[in-house]
Amino acid sequence: MTAALMQFKQEIVIPVRNQVMLRFEQMYQQNRERLKEKFLHHFARQCECALDAQKIGEHGAVGHVTYSMLRTRLMDGQALYLTAVADETWLFDVSPIEGEYDASWAFGYLDVMLACWEEELQRPGSLYAGSISRPDLEHLLLKEAEHGHAYVTNLIHLAMPEAVKCEPFIHLDKSPSFEVRVGEYLDVSECVYKTNGDPTDESEIRRWLAEKIEGAYGYAALEHLDLAGGDYSGMDFRYSAFRDVAFGGSLFEGNNLVNTFWEQCDLTDTRWNGSQLYGARFRKCRMVGAIFHGIEARQGVADPEIWEIPGFHPISFAGVDLREADFVLADIQGADFRGALLESTVFGVCNLADADFRGTDVSRVDFTGSRLEGAQMDPGASCLIDGRPAARTREGLELEHNDGTIENLLASFKERSIQQEGG
Repeated sequence: MTAALMQFKQEIVIPVRNQVMLRFEQMYQQNRERLKEKFLHHFARQCECALDAQKIGEHGAVGHVTYSMLRTRLMDGQALYLTAVADETWLFDVSPIEGEYDASWAFGYLDVMLACWEEELQRPGSLYAGSISRPDLEHLLLKEAEHGHAYVTNLIHLAMPEAVKCEPFIHLDKSPSFEVRVGEYLDVSECVYKTNGDPTDESEIRRWLAEKIEGAYGYAALEHLDLAGGDYSGMDFRYSAFRDVAFGGSLFEGNNLVNTFWEQCDLTDTRWNGSQLYGARFRKCRMVGAIFHGIEARQGVADPEIWEIPGFHPISFAGVDLREADFVLADIQGADFRGALLESTVFGVCNLADADFRGTDVSRVDFTGSRLEGAQMDPGASCLIDGRPAARTREGLELEHNDGTIENLLASFKERSIQQEGG
């Protein structure tokens, strides 16, 4: 890369990307549900094609579904992903069932970026006029396509828990282990959905988890297990899925649980203090007495002025049993609590801006000290918002937070509030 091209990238490409992608992020969040529905329709159709092939004996059990970005096609204005339904041999399947997924919604920003770059090159007095060629711009544009690809991956990951409930997928003959992956054609790909159908030995799984091997637990799938009472603190489970797992009384403190998925799990009396739960989704789980002190799980981008990666989806507790749970000092802006059971639940000094509590009885919920700007509740809903949030002590243990006990932090918060009122 020439010195002029490096300078152009630093002074023009990156600032333009930041502005354009922040706007694209807003558009994506606004249209996310519509885009998800279109993907669900596409996925069902792909499964129908595979099912038809199985019925006439032209394909065996399905082990992999892949979505591959065709980067070179982008320069022809075709934002198409090659879809392939393959057996357990994956890339070695001699007759995969192929199709296309139109992802043009994710790459329109490239035209905007190119127009901004060309405007700079044509500007009188531009430092880059004559030193940046058209092939240079095309090379940069192909590199910038990775950001649109990140949104496609993000959307498919979000949609998969619903996608696998469609009738054609349910009736497919599938291998014991099944994966959906998104990546580039014959290149690196990312697992966005995974199941392990093979029987697993609980004692072996417990030993494996107890080893706490760095980098070993992300993108995993644990199903139909009793792992109650375990200490799983300080571990990285990013993008993992847990289905029908008993974790009662377990510790998940200080964990990376970004974009994890929990379905029909027993999470009674679990502790999640200080963990990152951005984009996590809990479905049909029992979480009575769970403690979420100081968790981080707000929606959107980390900094509203800087774009780095697609913003996180809201953490979802929709329909979850959260009676007697504690969310003291939790940052869960935008969280989805629709239809959740929240009897005697404490949200003390939380960021609950834009949270959704529709269809939820909040009459016995304590929101003392919490931000509720933009939060949605049923008409006429009433709840406690004054007083002092109660940090519970269970089993004689004092509840800790990374920076001290919850009681000390609440006292500090109260002192700062008094000083601010006095000032």
